[in-house]
Amino acid sequence: MRLWLLPLVTMMGLGTAAAAASETALERIRNAGTVKVGIANINPYGYVDGEGRVTGQSAELLRAFFKEQNVDVVPVVTEFGSLIGGLRAGHFDVVSTGMLIQRDRCEVAVFGNPEYRSDNAFAVGKGNPLGLTSYRSVAESPSARLGMISGSGEIALAAHAEIPTGRQVLFPDLTTAMAGLQAGRVDAVVASTITIRNAVARAATPAIEYASLTEQPQTQSGKPATRYGAMAFRQGDTELREAWNAWLAANLASGLVTELIEPFGFDAETLPPPGLTAQDVCSQ
Repeated sequence: MRLWLLPLVTMMGLGTAAAAASETALERIRNAGTVKVGIANINPYGYVDGEGRVTGQSAELLRAFFKEQNVDVVPVVTEFGSLIGGLRAGHFDVVSTGMLIQRDRCEVAVFGNPEYRSDNAFAVGKGNPLGLTSYRSVAESPSARLGMISGSGEIALAAHAEIPTGRQVLFPDLTTAMAGLQAGRVDAVVASTITIRNAVARAATPAIEYASLTEQPQTQSGKPATRYGAMAFRQGDTELREAWNAWLAANLASGLVTELIEPFGFDAETLPPPGLTAQDVCSQ
């Protein structure tokens, strides 16, 4: 009897391991009842509020989705530039923090369909002393320094606008970037219109102003760089992404998405065009 026990136990162990390996990400998450979600501390997309709770446009959408799956969200807060790497390394299953769909990111992750559209704006010092109203104006200035968040899409736009690398200043997060602006380390901070408007409001100081851009930056194809934000998933986690896309489409139509994101400064004007997919944006 003992001679047969070890092979039997071994076979049972192999069978259990094979079953676990065949689980999809969505099945694993449902069975566990929890999901780890990558969040960068960027208001209003995904951030830690004054009470220590992770919230924001992207965070609340994903929390509502997983609530219907009977799954609790466990946020993992990290720097923006570490989100894709953390996703690929398996530190979390979804990036949920205002991640813009970009071609280079499409090569290493897969995106859910767009949740919002995004243009750029600047935060500047009082009176905008250098008259910075576009990427072009920064490039043409002999001294203007542009603050950006490490890993953000604005970096590629600044390079395309031929802003010298020595005048591109990277910060780990928006809070640090705004502090750099107040300290005079940069002359402008660039991010999406919603992000900058919220950041200026939170700063609550007359020393910092919101500056609309007279022209939006251009992509390498010469088109205005209106961009779209979405959740990011690991390549291969198709079932999880498709379940998210189905939920998003149904609740964009029902109005629930608008209801959830309005408290964070989003409205009907920030919604993506109907029917626009991540594949559409990745191919642009």
